[in-house]
Amino acid sequence: MSGRGRTRRQPWPVLEIALLLAGLIFVAPCVLALLNAFKTNTEIIMDPLAMPRSPRWDNFAFIFQGMKLARPMVNSLLMCAAVIGSLVTIGPMAAWSIVRRRMATGRLLRMFFLAGLIVPFQIVMVPLLKEFRLIGIEFTYLALLLHYVSWGLPMCIFIYSAFLTAIPRELEEAAAIDGCGQVMTFWRIVFPLLTPCTATIVIFWGLWIWNDFMQAFIIMGPSKGQLVFVQLWRFLNDQYVRNWNHIFAGVVVLSAPVTALYVLMQRRFVAGLAAGAVK
Repeated sequence: MSGRGRTRRQPWPVLEIALLLAGLIFVAPCVLALLNAFKTNTEIIMDPLAMPRSPRWDNFAFIFQGMKLARPMVNSLLMCAAVIGSLVTIGPMAAWSIVRRRMATGRLLRMFFLAGLIVPFQIVMVPLLKEFRLIGIEFTYLALLLHYVSWGLPMCIFIYSAFLTAIPRELEEAAAIDGCGQVMTFWRIVFPLLTPCTATIVIFWGLWIWNDFMQAFIIMGPSKGQLVFVQLWRFLNDQYVRNWNHIFAGVVVLSAPVTALYVLMQRRFVAGLAAGAVK
């Protein structure tokens, strides 16, 4: 039999199977939380892996009445909007100014901001709290907002500046010939071209700020912080800590907004990461 008539044996998809198993490992806790959110506490203790006998919708009603998560959810949503609005306003302008500088100071400024990516929060935690106390904004939403914005700017400048290097200067020169100033040139010509990067910033920092517990807990304090996961932590330390059905319902409700945001904008998120990395 000639070799042409033989069919090549396909290699065993080891990588595909490994990725599938890894995906199942990540999905399993989400499925477990979703199943137990519709059970009673007794059903969870008896068999947490079983299907619920009858869906208990009152578990979800309790998280707004017993846990009182409605106001913290609004506070977290407003904090996300304020931080993201600040980042997508300051970040691209700073990156544009750095990239378009013809002097060596542009590269030095870029290295200065990128140095913020390698500094862990634990190093600046104590000096940051002392600084907030010194200027009189300790344990306030303003302190948390300033921290989130300053913490996110290095990453935003890194992503925007990498994308801006691929935008030709001729577009800006043509706008200047037509009579546009620098501000109008940036917002009308340059900024619309940065949509993939902006979508990446919105998704990445929206997910991180909404899910953040440690930094919000430290900067706002355990008694004054009114963000969602700080409030959920208070519930865990309360007398209802053994009511796992309410805890699972709270986790499902708090995970729903960020999950929906990522599912709706995942293509733009991947496109923005690829644009910032490759270009």
